[in-house]
Amino acid sequence: HKGTEKLEKFVKRRMSELRDEIERQKAAKSRKGGGFAVEKRGAAQIVLIGFTNSGRSTVLSKLTNATPVISPYPFTTVDKPEEGMMEFRGAQIQVVEAPPVVPEGGRLTNLAMSLSYNSDMLGIVLDGRMNPVDQLNEIVAILEKYNISLKRPKGVVRIVRSRAAPGIIVRNRGRIIDGSEHDVRRILEDYGIRQAWVEIEGEVSLSDVEESVFSEKRYKPFILFVTHADDEIAMKNMEKLRNIGLVVPISPSLDVDKEAIGEYILKELNLIRVYTKPRAEKGFSEKALVVRKGTTAREIARIIHEDLYENFKYAKVWSKRLPYSPMRVGPDFELEDGDAIEIIG
Repeated sequence: HKGTEKLEKFVKRRMSELRDEIERQKAAKSRKGGGFAVEKRGAAQIVLIGFTNSGRSTVLSKLTNATPVISPYPFTTVDKPEEGMMEFRGAQIQVVEAPPVVPEGGRLTNLAMSLSYNSDMLGIVLDGRMNPVDQLNEIVAILEKYNISLKRPKGVVRIVRSRAAPGIIVRNRGRIIDGSEHDVRRILEDYGIRQAWVEIEGEVSLSDVEESVFSEKRYKPFILFVTHADDEIAMKNMEKLRNIGLVVPISPSLDVDKEAIGEYILKELNLIRVYTKPRAEKGFSEKALVVRKGTTAREIARIIHEDLYENFKYAKVWSKRLPYSPMRVGPDFELEDGDAIEIIG
């Protein structure tokens, strides 16, 4: 039996190595041929998907400073994805308009799904004049075919392989029900992974950890954008979506609450804003660092500069949740949304 286990591990490890090699070749081919990928910028990337003439360009123009061609004719967005930045309270969210999803599949759907798979979040654009539930169900079915799920799992294991990682670093924000962080490291090492950031949220098992090494399925949080929202039929149709997720009405006559949308995105992605204070200056930075919830003072130091990380002594934190501000904290102090920090090195 031990021989069988060793053989299984060898096969899985070899599969992992081959998959890495395929991904490297794909990336190289994409760079060489121009590709259709969109480099991520800002705190997070949300990709707008929907059927032809659903109003993706209208949503993009409402959320960002982008000026896409808004046309009643189909297939306007086919040459390259349009993108823009949504700004709110010191943070920036990149919004990308994917090509239309075509029910029968084909090149455009493949491109839209490729962008969706690599995004942080999806903005599903539905035409309010037609049954939105039917549209959503059809889009969900297509996403599932491309290993993209909108159903939140009980627990999530994210493994990001990186040469910058000083080993296998486990950030456990949940609970490993049948093991420990040591077991997680051992599993990854068995598959030849030596440098990686591992994030655990919710309840996971060691089988979930092992599966995450090979699984191609990805969960994506989402927002529903309903266009033509000033139409009487659309108003009635939107009520059918209220229990599914955040629903944002879109029409030329309606203003969009970017701050509320931005806050929702950060919450769904488990991100927080941290403002920094250079030692020689009085005020705080207007632009925030957007980091994972639970990020420590020393990890912030590393983001700012490697020297601050290496020579970290302590930090000062300003926050309404603290008994007084600024408060002196150590390297393992966890920041929360809206905190301001000064690193002393």
